[in-house]
Parts: sequence; C-alpha cells; structure tokens
Amino acid sequence: MDISIIVPVFNVEKYLLRCLDSIFNQQFSGTFEVIAVDDGSTDNSLQLLYDYQLTEKRLQIIVHEKNKKLSVARATGIKSAVGRYIMHVDSDDWILPDTFTCLQAKIVETNADVIVFNLSQEDSGGNHLFANKIKKEYILNDKSKVRPHFFESCANKIVKKELTENMITGEVSVNNREDLLYSVEILCRAEKICFIPECYYVYFKNTESLTHSITSSLSTQNNIIVLNQLQKIITANNSNSKINGKILNYFEKYIYLDLAKNHFWTKGDKINYLSLANAFSNCILISRFRTFRLKLSIKSGIICLLVIAYLFKLRQVKGIIQGSFNFRD
Repeated sequence: MDISIIVPVFNVEKYLLRCLDSIFNQQFSGTFEVIAVDDGSTDNSLQLLYDYQLTEKRLQIIVHEKNKKLSVARATGIKSAVGRYIMHVDSDDWILPDTFTCLQAKIVETNADVIVFNLSQEDSGGNHLFANKIKKEYILNDKSKVRPHFFESCANKIVKKELTENMITGEVSVNNREDLLYSVEILCRAEKICFIPECYYVYFKNTESLTHSITSSLSTQNNIIVLNQLQKIITANNSNSKINGKILNYFEKYIYLDLAKNHFWTKGDKINYLSLANAFSNCILISRFRTFRLKLSIKSGIICLLVIAYLFKLRQVKGIIQGSFNFRD
C-alpha cells in the first residue's frame, strides 16, 4: 500500500461526502486506503460512511463508541494503517486533483521522510485564500531552521509510516493544538524533510468546528495538557535548544492571542491563565523569563499586546520590546 489517509469524523454530515469524493476521485496509478475514524458522532455521519463503503471497498471504518477527541481519533487511524506513507485529511476539508500522483512522484524522487506542501483556505461564502508560505522547493538539512508553517497542521504533510509508530502525541485527548504535537514529534524523528511550493489541500474555515467552539477555560486546560505533552516529546527525543525555542515561540503565540481576547473582548476570568502560568513554572522547558513574561501579560493587556507583536515579528515594536525588556528565548 502506497498511502494511508486518516480521516477523523465527528458530526460532519454536511461536509463528509465532499471530503470523501475528493479522495476517491483521485486519478492515481498507485494504491491507497482511507481509514475513517468515527469519533462518537451523534448525527448521520456514521451512516454516511457505511453507505459510502457499499461502493468503495478502499474505505475502512473504525468506530469510537464515545468521543475521544481528535488526537486519539488520528492515533487510532494510524495504528490501523498499512501504507508506506501517512496523510491526514480532516472531514470538513478536501484535497485537490492529482494530489496522490504528484506526492508519490516526489516521494520516489526524494525518498524524503516528510514532504511538506502549501495549503489554501476557503470559507462558507466561497472566498478563497492561498497561503503561499513555501516559496520554492528545498530540503531541510538543519532542523533548527524549521519555519513556523511546519507546525501549523497535520494536513500540510505526508509522512513515512515508520515515523508514526508508538507516538506520544495520541496518548491524551485534545481537540486543539494536536497538530502542533504531531508536527513536533515528526520533526524530532525525521531526518530528511522536503518542502515543495505546490498546493494540494483546501482547509475549510468551518465556524461550527470543534476548534472554533472551544471556550477560554477549555482552551487554557488544553494548553496545559499540550505543554506537558510537548515536554514529554522533546525530552524523549533529546531535541536541541534552538529547535525548542522555535517550538515554544509558536506555542506561545496562540496563548497570548487567547489572553488578548480575554483582556479586550470577552473580559473573562484570569484564574484560568494563572493556572497556565503555574504550569509554565513547573515545566523544565520553560525559562523563568517566559514565565515572568506570561504573568506580566496576565496582569496587563498592553504588555500582552506587545508580546504578541514580538512573537509575530512586527519589527518596529519588536525593537522597542527588545530594548525595554531584553527578551530572550
């Protein structure tokens, strides 16, 4: 089997057929399987899978009787996969024509452990945005130079199956930042990573999805779990400090964005963020300065915005912050 495609499914009856059709309509001379993991759906998603399977024998269905969340659903699919390479497609997204043919050709050409490609985004109104973050093809020889777009998604890469064996990532149930955990663990394990500028995947900006419905409290609890898992992954793989700094900077971006919403829009309770600050204090990966920076940002919305500007590389503000606070990773 050339490729195994993992499709986690949870209450997506409106979009599921579009996703499956985009996969099974591929013109591909090789072999592939699709492993759909129904994660306790309460709508008609599971029945749609069974109906689809009647005419498509390459579809394998695995059922979780109870919802175990996205990270575990993906891990379940990986354990059943027999393909040489693993690809993830979320059930409200879709892939573009000739995706498998083009990726298989690049696999044969490079024998890369991981091939990373561009994504595009579309909303319910049909508005389309091409995220052209990979400008040209290259092989990453120094993993400390990895760019942030590597961590953004499980779906922007195809990975050798052997890299996904016995992953720490699927040990805990999370619906948010699970892409970061998967990508970090793959980065730690991979030797040869090929980046290509072609776009093969469309991310649907679904306002009803689990990612968009998570509350501030749940997001903070989720971030604590993710932080603990990051520590386990990085420690187990002896990742170096340069890579760790990039991973933590990426992770912190979204913590500070959530915190800014709490300061200026939702006016929520800061207690949740204090628990996250305590988790920072107890994490061996986190410097005292990172903890201090978070605690200051919990108290002050202005400092929170300055840190966001620093993390997102807004250059003028970055210079002011570095001069005032001497920020270091």
